[in-house]
Amino acid sequence: MPPVLTASLLRGSIKPIAASLIAIGMFSVAFLASQAPPSQSSPQEVAWVMFFATCVACSFLILWMVIRRISKDLSGIVITGYIAFVFYGYIQKFINDFVSFEFIRSRFFFQDRIFLPVTLIAIVLIYYLSKRFVKWNPAIASYVAIIALILALWNLAFWGNGQLRSYTFAEERASAGITLEAPESQFAIYWMLFDGYGRDDVLAREFNFDNSSFLSGLENRGFTVYREAITNCSQTGCVLPAMMELENFGTLDKNSIRALADHRKNNHWRFEESAVVTLLSQIGYKDMELSSERSPVIISEPFPMAYYEKTGLSSLQPSLHLWRNFSRFGLINNMRETASQAVNDDVVVFSYNLPPHPPYYFDAQGKFLDPPILEPDQQARMKNWDQKDAYIGQLKFVNSQILTTVDEIIENANADPLIIIMSDHGPATNWNEGKLKDPPSEALFHERIPILKAVRIPKLCNAAEFDKSSNSWNTFAVVLNGCFNAGLPIYPDDVWWNPGNPNQHYENGIWKPQLDH
Repeated sequence: MPPVLTASLLRGSIKPIAASLIAIGMFSVAFLASQAPPSQSSPQEVAWVMFFATCVACSFLILWMVIRRISKDLSGIVITGYIAFVFYGYIQKFINDFVSFEFIRSRFFFQDRIFLPVTLIAIVLIYYLSKRFVKWNPAIASYVAIIALILALWNLAFWGNGQLRSYTFAEERASAGITLEAPESQFAIYWMLFDGYGRDDVLAREFNFDNSSFLSGLENRGFTVYREAITNCSQTGCVLPAMMELENFGTLDKNSIRALADHRKNNHWRFEESAVVTLLSQIGYKDMELSSERSPVIISEPFPMAYYEKTGLSSLQPSLHLWRNFSRFGLINNMRETASQAVNDDVVVFSYNLPPHPPYYFDAQGKFLDPPILEPDQQARMKNWDQKDAYIGQLKFVNSQILTTVDEIIENANADPLIIIMSDHGPATNWNEGKLKDPPSEALFHERIPILKAVRIPKLCNAAEFDKSSNSWNTFAVVLNGCFNAGLPIYPDDVWWNPGNPNQHYENGIWKPQLDH
């Protein structure tokens, strides 16, 4: 082909290729934004990620232009590789959902050092196979660009609607006539939660670990340890919103249960917007929210990080040790920041900490495990509970951080603080037996539902109110009743295993359907 004609064809191909790459990148960001909680996908974050995705698309475009001059076949592989890069995390999740063989899932597909080269080989094969059925021309790229742009705008519309209709129970609860009495003198409130921390009897039975020295350490520091404490739900996503909003699933209709429990849709998990903070702010409290995860807002990660995990950039994670650093340093920094608030008497601090929950990055001394014990699938953290030694090692380091933090708070506090140390649910070494069945296995139920709970009650509070309930959902009801005379109802120790299915309700030792209201 004459050089002039080749150059003309190349120039004619650039615009539709550039448009299709940018449009695909925009669609990937828009789709992710439409699935994210409103509080975790602000317009600023989405805009920045859109800009980054455009830069990525332009980088692949430049690579395509360079390689195109060398080989048309190789340039086609670049385009296919770009699509695989953008949707890398979705491909992993699809395989996780599709492949039923646990050996393949855990030992092959979700180890990036294996999955990444397999993906690269698949890209080459897909490209050469597609050449048999699709003859390249610039019009195809133009059609792809138009379709991707339409899909991007469609998903952005859903995202925008979610931004306008964010859901919270706070106003409803605040308008229900609940008032707090200010105490004689203000004291700080600390709520420290450790994900998946098992109750002492569960640790002894399932892990052969005696946690009595830690619990005695808490008791020696003025804590009441509730040895029969339970959670009212098996999952973080239904425990924490209900606690924050002073709700119990037994008082809500099915739609409200699903709205409260589903952090991916309309409700915020922001502590600052919760009913608890709304009420405490009326008597002069200021809130602070901390997290050892990747976000100052619990569980849901910041939008840029969510984008990172869905692209091929996530394959760099094992070598960069990002999650390892977030996990260990996040815990340490979280505890330090919590302790630093001791000089303030007008704060309510929520400190969420992922450890001792898997994955396992550090041992009892806080030293990094090499290699870390990662879950086979980053989308499902239920796979590694059976790594019992690793769990206990991480738990021991958590214990040391808790006691250090408590000592600093007590030593530096001006007024006698209220400190809550608890977990959202227990571990799940029996997960494969029960999963989210209706009902779960007895072994899983009696491992998952018992929780750690210890409270240091200020002298200004009525300790008798705290003895009325030790379940998770009543935590702030007894705090507000015992310290601020709120007069809130105390709910029974019912358990909803999976609130996505309101029929999974455990009451008085019997599984029964949730009643319609």
